Amino acid sequence: MDYEPLTAEDVRILELESGTIRGHTCKVIVIGDEHGAEAVREHLAERIDTVPALRRRLGSVSGRPAWVDDPGFSLERQVLASGSADDAGLRRLVADAMAQRLDRDRPLWEIQVVSPLAGERTALIWRIHHALADGFTAMRMFRTLFLQSSGASPPPAPRPPSIEPRRRAAAELPGTLRRELRRRGSDSPLDRPVGPHREVAFVDASLDELKRIGHAAPERATVNDVVLSAVGAGLRAWLKELGAPPERLRLKVPVSLHRLDEEGAANRDSFMMVDLPLEGSDPVGRLVAVARETRNCKQHHDAETLDEFFRDLSHISRSLERFAEHWAMSPRVFTLNVSNVPGPQGPQLVLGSPLLELHSLAEVAHRHALRVAVVSAVGRISFGLCADPDVVGGLGVIARGISGELDALGEALNVGSD
Repeated sequence: MDYEPLTAEDVRILELESGTIRGHTCKVIVIGDEHGAEAVREHLAERIDTVPALRRRLGSVSGRPAWVDDPGFSLERQVLASGSADDAGLRRLVADAMAQRLDRDRPLWEIQVVSPLAGERTALIWRIHHALADGFTAMRMFRTLFLQSSGASPPPAPRPPSIEPRRRAAAELPGTLRRELRRRGSDSPLDRPVGPHREVAFVDASLDELKRIGHAAPERATVNDVVLSAVGAGLRAWLKELGAPPERLRLKVPVSLHRLDEEGAANRDSFMMVDLPLEGSDPVGRLVAVARETRNCKQHHDAETLDEFFRDLSHISRSLERFAEHWAMSPRVFTLNVSNVPGPQGPQLVLGSPLLELHSLAEVAHRHALRVAVVSAVGRISFGLCADPDVVGGLGVIARGISGELDALGEALNVGSD
């Protein structure tokens, strides 16, 4: 029997799914023309063997959890027709999909085909469990399974550590733990029990415009710095509407540690924490503050040091490792998780039709009632917001705040929009 043992990280991710928390992420792929579910199945049938992980389900080998080949694998069960919809209907379908658990008796992924989508388009709602693929791995699967253009450049490989990891960890660990795992300040309205319902929203912008904003900032800023600053403005607008003080909030920002020699790793990431200044209304000042903080985390190799720290704990004491992981996931440490994964740039084809939009969503977590996943593709960047609407009423306020901040930054820095 062909199988692959689950890694400790895979097991940890599966254990996070409980009660009202689901464990999957979602890609919403919008393409031109109308394509039914059978056309999608025929396309995948030619490529699915290049991604063997998608033929596997959860099982056990010699008493150990493992990914095992599913003897009943069928694309008819994995790729489903969801009828037609307009854009609002698509968001409702996506929200419903985010609220439903993937069947653990089958491979932990599923595609719903929405066709026709208003405007003679098709949408693929692709859910994939985080234990099966993190953001980097899911994007690699997307390229292999769907893209037909040979001219696109792959996302940049993460830069390997610049010095020997364990030597760096020993030198940097005390400062890293103070910066990254200290208790944050005041309580947040997002720190509430998460219920079973989900709402989603998308904000779309020009990738080139975000690059121009970063280049025009008084101090060097990356696209991700602009993303984080805009998310901060969205939260500020929401807090003001709630009547809550717009105080500093802390974001958890996943950092991919995939290396070229780790092609088989489904999950290989770490994180850094970023304090968002929300008190002031100056968009440029907020961006500069965010850029300074992320630059400091990168200069001290915080993500790599934390990765070494957790790996060392796993060898010393499983109970200590679990305690540290629990603390790192606590709302006492951070308020909101914001991920950003680069996708394919330049014109792309899926099922012979142009790729028009690519959106990404990730599940909320215990006492973290909002999650933001960002992805760039074909010259656009999408902010995907997923929330428990019973906690985060008015998700549209956050979305409009993000969009408004990008406009304000462009105007303040004399950056023309596309």
